[in-house]
Amino acid sequence: MSVEDNLKSIRKEMKLSQKEFAETLNMNARTYASYERGERDINTSVILNICKTLGISSDRLLGNTVTCNEPSLSDSNEYHGFNVLNKDNIYMIPIFGSVSAGFGAYADNHVIGYEPIYLNNPSEAEETIAIAVKGDSMYPKIEEDDLVIVHKQDCFENGDIVVAIVCGENDGFVKRAFQSKNKLTLESINPAYPPMSFAGPELDAIKIVGVVKKIIKSV
Repeated sequence: MSVEDNLKSIRKEMKLSQKEFAETLNMNARTYASYERGERDINTSVILNICKTLGISSDRLLGNTVTCNEPSLSDSNEYHGFNVLNKDNIYMIPIFGSVSAGFGAYADNHVIGYEPIYLNNPSEAEETIAIAVKGDSMYPKIEEDDLVIVHKQDCFENGDIVVAIVCGENDGFVKRAFQSKNKLTLESINPAYPPMSFAGPELDAIKIVGVVKKIIKSV
């Protein structure tokens, strides 16, 4: 079932009206109604707030279930010799189709999906997004349609793969970054693409908006 259907199902289990349920979630009744009708996308922060308030897992709300013929991983911290991560630390991170969408003022309107990622806490989850990479400038480390998991931050260490946005451009870049006192260089891994350097006043035109923490390869 969809998130909207699951919300409605949970509300009915609690025998609450939409208004009462909205009050439980500390949410405007009209806003909640629009979520339940599927008229408005439910962003990650709202999903996390609902789960926390109701004391339910994101799996329950998002409809991620384990089939009957599969062993449950929630009953034990070990399974066939492998350590199983605490499911309470698995968050559904929004996936964006471009850099600009992920860091835009209306980013939630451009979510193309969600990816389950293990993170330390809700605060870290709030600052983490996924971007579907386009192009081959970072080949072979990052290929077309790979997902990069990005933590939103403007600081980085030399050699980090960062997400950068240039003022006036329609989209941004995923590049390896190097910074000295008066110069920022963005390098592609693919040698076919020359480095991009910014110095002096040019530095005001570029902004580092995130650092890539993980790469998920497409199949």
